[in-house]
Amino acid sequence: MALLLSLVQQTAIKPISGNNSAKYAQLAAEVESLEIDKLLGSAFYQAIVAAPENANYVKILDEYTFTRADLTTIKHKGLRYVIAYLNFAKYIGESYVVDTFSGLRQKTTPDSQPVTSGDIKRLQQENREIAFNAFVLVREYIELNLATYTLWDTSSDKKVSKPNFYGIKNTEL
Repeated sequence: MALLLSLVQQTAIKPISGNNSAKYAQLAAEVESLEIDKLLGSAFYQAIVAAPENANYVKILDEYTFTRADLTTIKHKGLRYVIAYLNFAKYIGESYVVDTFSGLRQKTTPDSQPVTSGDIKRLQQENREIAFNAFVLVREYIELNLATYTLWDTSSDKKVSKPNFYGIKNTEL
């Protein structure tokens, strides 16, 4: 399947380093297959990937101005915008890791220091929030046009979240 967001489009919305452009295709494919498939539902996602040039799908993929149910006019930023921020969130979590013959490594230099894992998680969360906030208007547009988007699966409209693990405290009675 072709990607819904090319590297050129990604760079126009939320740039990633050119040094890591070789990783982009794999990263973007993983985001689309996990996040976007979950947001849209598998059938709808696959229909959009199969024909992204379809005029109805272009209205979802790119910015589009529409009239809401309360007759106000508003613009959504498009699914490509959502994908760009989700891609960036994944990118900042993986960009500093290099796979070598002796295992995963992180490059360090005397002139710099790596970003802390807390900062990386914070940046990932902020970018995911931007993406999901933009998706709210895309979802609203789709739901106003259900006759056109019959493959929309409203039950699958859930963002993917990381599991939370809690430690167990040993106590004696």
